[in-house]
Amino acid sequence: MTNFIAVANQKGGVGKTTIAVHLAALAHETDQHTLLVDLDQQGSATFLASGRPGQHRTDKDTVLDLWDDRIKTAPIKESVFGFDYLQASHRLDMVDDDPRAAVQALMTLDDCGYDTIIIDCPPAPGVRQIAPLLIADRHIVPITADSLGTQGLVSTWQQHARQIRPQNTDIDFRIVINLHKLMSSTQKAVIEQLREKMGDYLVEPALTDREAVKHALRSGKPIWAYAKEPFAEDWRTVCESLLLSASEDEGTEVDEPENAQELLDAQGAEA
Repeated sequence: MTNFIAVANQKGGVGKTTIAVHLAALAHETDQHTLLVDLDQQGSATFLASGRPGQHRTDKDTVLDLWDDRIKTAPIKESVFGFDYLQASHRLDMVDDDPRAAVQALMTLDDCGYDTIIIDCPPAPGVRQIAPLLIADRHIVPITADSLGTQGLVSTWQQHARQIRPQNTDIDFRIVINLHKLMSSTQKAVIEQLREKMGDYLVEPALTDREAVKHALRSGKPIWAYAKEPFAEDWRTVCESLLLSASEDEGTEVDEPENAQELLDAQGAEA
């Protein structure tokens, strides 16, 4: 049975694609038959997976083929990391008008024999974000520990509680803090507030802001294969936790916060 993981937030610039690619790399390393699906028309995951800029600037042999009943085989390619991928198209907004068709298109991947399918969603809360969440086993939300990042989390949580969870009752919700600046007292305070408000939805440790992560991906390697430093092992630890299925996760169940807006209110002037 395929484990679908959607990486999505309603804010850009939080390292969503970086986390999606690292998850796919670790799943592949651990002998899981892995597919990365790029649904963001900016094509960042396609660039990293292929090693070629501008590859998404086409509508042929892309993830768009899943919506075409005349095409019986998905145009899957092998990435420079070793896992398979379905590349984005700069014309992906063509499929943004029909959520049901998007769900049906993505569900065809369940018959492809993959153990793990990771979907890199766009930041806009439209069809290409909602449809993956309706079929996902796990929703991973990368955030930054600042006011804008927390605001994105609030919007994403409200979408989860009101729109997604009522239709996909088994979906698991996980938050990852990325691009953490160790010397920032403001970010430290925000992280403490997140721990208090979101409990075991938060995956530890926070991932620090390191240029080496970008260099590693552009070299076709996850950071733990590129740099032998503690921060690189933090990436592996977080990805290992995120790849656990909901049934395998040893985290304690916590109550959903009654009002996610408290995350913003608690920051106050510190934001």
